[in-house]
Amino acid sequence: MNRLLFSVLAFVCMVGRAQTQEPQDSVDRLLELKEVVVRGGLPNTRLKGNAMITRIEGTSLSSSGTLGEMLVKVPGMTGTDEAPEVLGKGSPLIYINGRLMRDDSELKRLRSEDIRDVEVINNPGAQYDAQVRAVVRIRTRKLQGDGLSLDLTLANERDLRYDFDRPQVKVGANYRKNGVDVFGSVYFFHQDYRQYSTIEDITTTDKVFRQYGPYTMTWKYNNLTYTAGVNWQINDNHSLGVRADLTHRPKAGTNQVIYDEDVFENNALIDHLYSHQTSKETKPLGWLTNAYYNGKVGKLGIDFNFDFMRNGTDTNRENIEQSRVQDDFVLSKSGTKSHLYAGKLVLSYPIWKGELEAGTEMTFVNRNNTYWIDKALIANTDADITENNIAAFAEYGCDFKKYGNASVGLRYEHTLLEYDDAINKADYLHRSMDEWFPTASYSVALGKVQTALSYSMKTYRPSFFAMNDAVTYISRYMYQAGNSQLLNERVRDLTLNVSYKWITLTASYEHLTNPITQWNFVTETDAMLCKHINLDKPINTLSAYLAVTPRVGFWSLNATAGIEKQDLYLDVEGPKGVYRVYYDKPQYTLNAYNTFTLKHGWRFDVNLMYRSSGCSYVFYNDTYNLRLGLVAQKSLLKDNSLTLRAAVLDCFQRNRMNEFSDCGYNQIQQNNRFSTHKLMFSVIYRLNATRSKYKGTGAGKEAQARMGS
Repeated sequence: MNRLLFSVLAFVCMVGRAQTQEPQDSVDRLLELKEVVVRGGLPNTRLKGNAMITRIEGTSLSSSGTLGEMLVKVPGMTGTDEAPEVLGKGSPLIYINGRLMRDDSELKRLRSEDIRDVEVINNPGAQYDAQVRAVVRIRTRKLQGDGLSLDLTLANERDLRYDFDRPQVKVGANYRKNGVDVFGSVYFFHQDYRQYSTIEDITTTDKVFRQYGPYTMTWKYNNLTYTAGVNWQINDNHSLGVRADLTHRPKAGTNQVIYDEDVFENNALIDHLYSHQTSKETKPLGWLTNAYYNGKVGKLGIDFNFDFMRNGTDTNRENIEQSRVQDDFVLSKSGTKSHLYAGKLVLSYPIWKGELEAGTEMTFVNRNNTYWIDKALIANTDADITENNIAAFAEYGCDFKKYGNASVGLRYEHTLLEYDDAINKADYLHRSMDEWFPTASYSVALGKVQTALSYSMKTYRPSFFAMNDAVTYISRYMYQAGNSQLLNERVRDLTLNVSYKWITLTASYEHLTNPITQWNFVTETDAMLCKHINLDKPINTLSAYLAVTPRVGFWSLNATAGIEKQDLYLDVEGPKGVYRVYYDKPQYTLNAYNTFTLKHGWRFDVNLMYRSSGCSYVFYNDTYNLRLGLVAQKSLLKDNSLTLRAAVLDCFQRNRMNEFSDCGYNQIQQNNRFSTHKLMFSVIYRLNATRSKYKGTGAGKEAQARMGS
């Protein structure tokens, strides 16, 4: 690995020496002078109400690479470049210039150089869907000028352990003239995901049934994303536009799952099962369109969005089983089709010392799930799921000057859910819910210390996949199913944020009722059924995170240290009666992103991410996770329009998770190794880059995310 990294760095150095030195030195001195002026007036991270706003432009974070690579370095965030998370809150909704990020590939398509600041809201107010526990709002740099701009990105991720590639290409264009902004892009991405695990499954009834062996999963597909839109900024008070995102897979994706396990009964080997499942998944052209109007009439602000979304999948599976008992060949098919219509209207008006926001949001979703299998012992499914959500909300924020800022909000949601299986009529479900969700926050500056305290009540509705009653055949010893009877989770959240200069502290308390998780049940044939359920006990979670962002000379640090501890125990029934299982071991986090910014366009990163063992819901991870990443970057040409970037990720190959769960009659241990030891190389070229003026925020945001689950 060292020789490989040395070769990459040597190549970048060779390209860098090809430039003339004097013009670049002048540019560097000018940029350094501008950065000094900005840093003197504003800290990197500051509190505004219940949000932490981190400035990106003019800091070391602006050269982090992709949007995903940058977000995990922002104070208050963690996770990976493909799945960023807000500390203690999980996956957030992400907005880019007020527009909901609907496609995760945008984490790779957008560059950190384009970002002005990032706002992390770890306890969102009444304007957001009651399911949203965290929001990240991203604002891009405001570049001036009309005309045509182009950008091209070529990148590849080379797996250094298993020798495969994940190439990606993006071509984008933007044309601006007299307030009209026309934009479009094409993005190609080859997905090649692999997971290598070992599974030990022990079932105890009147005998001890044990399965042990390796489990491997590969998932490959090619994805094309087309984006096109137009924005018309009529004047400073009125703008409107439309945007369309289309996703397409040129050919079927392939998913392969292999079990290769020994089967024991009372410690005697009775079988060896080799199960090879191959799935071919096709996707029709997926649509997501957004139309918006944003304006102001007198003092009244108006923000209206309408969304339409359509997607689906069709999957054909072949499962070949070789066994000492009996060989088997199982065929199954499944499909999903989803449609969404959503609208959102937000009105704002200044009243007294603050501003009142009020509005409504309506989301109408229909999803069809089908499942067919050629085994008589598993029922087929043809289910229609309809979920309609109508919400109204109001929130008032008031500025009391030196006495701080306060806001209160209330959201009402009416949800109608119907589950109707044309084959299994007994599974019919009709559920109507009327729920209220209050929010409140208060922030004040105590000298140089900024503080903010917020409270909210939230919910979480299970994904449509989790509500699908169809029993999916994994092997003769393992089935999987959803549960249409799942109740919504309810969350009460109290969060405190404190900031002083480049130090930020976040602490939270959460009380969660009706937790949704997976549980293993023993069937009549001694096979295991893994099913979604609600726990009958609440989960109380305490978390605290300290973030520091100092800078000394050419070195800057973004570091976060934290702890998260849940309070949960379960009384489970086993072969010897009822006993108690505790899931309360805390989990510690430490992230340290070191950046060294040198002259002549050079930058080096040393990124360290650590997570200890600990508990989450009914799973205990008994090992630590440690990832070290090394990055070298060189900017070229007089305007730095060409960037070369190389990185080696997961140098220690310690990105792993060992999960254990005790379900009474059944205990399962799964040790996972993730394919993240990679060499990344990218070339980015930009010509006359400009900022899109698209201001659509989207509607039905949480339902859109659940449609993909």
